[in-house]
Amino acid sequence: MEPAVPDRPDGDAFYSADEVGSFEQGNEFSRWALARYIVGRVILERVSWALLVLALVLVALAAVSQWVLHSTLLAVLLVVLAIGVYAMRGLLRLVLRRLMNAKAYGPMEHRVSEIVNGASAGVFRELRRVGLPGRVITLPLLIVRLVGRRRADTMARIRRFEVDRAVPKASRDELYLVLRQSVGRVPPST
Repeated sequence: MEPAVPDRPDGDAFYSADEVGSFEQGNEFSRWALARYIVGRVILERVSWALLVLALVLVALAAVSQWVLHSTLLAVLLVVLAIGVYAMRGLLRLVLRRLMNAKAYGPMEHRVSEIVNGASAGVFRELRRVGLPGRVITLPLLIVRLVGRRRADTMARIRRFEVDRAVPKASRDELYLVLRQSVGRVPPST
């Protein structure tokens, strides 16, 4: 009995997997856009967490100033400052949800978040390589540098940021497939 599919095609038309080459999802622009999406989302989400930590530290300092220093004025000022920082965080989260359009991904948002979280170490490493704040707690300094006197220097350093070093190719490809699946262009994998 002959097999339904022969092991090798007849003639010289046989190609090995090594001769085929690699396959990248999407086109050059979509890969560029997805890599920058991941970098932007990592930075914005981590700045949001840093602002939350800063607000909690300010509340703790207000409590210490009230109970230890017995300074109600300092406690009130620190609480007002903490509320301002927390409001900034809320505004940043609102902008983040609008820009990143999390609702469009529906049930895939959890996977998108995992991909973004997986790329965060590379993004921070690349930020430190170009001389920018690259730790979660120091990321708010990046915003201060962008609006302060050091804006030109910061922008020059950002231009040296190499997205391909920060975001692995596998993350970009997987995000591409997840996004296509979320809009119904690719059947879900089982």
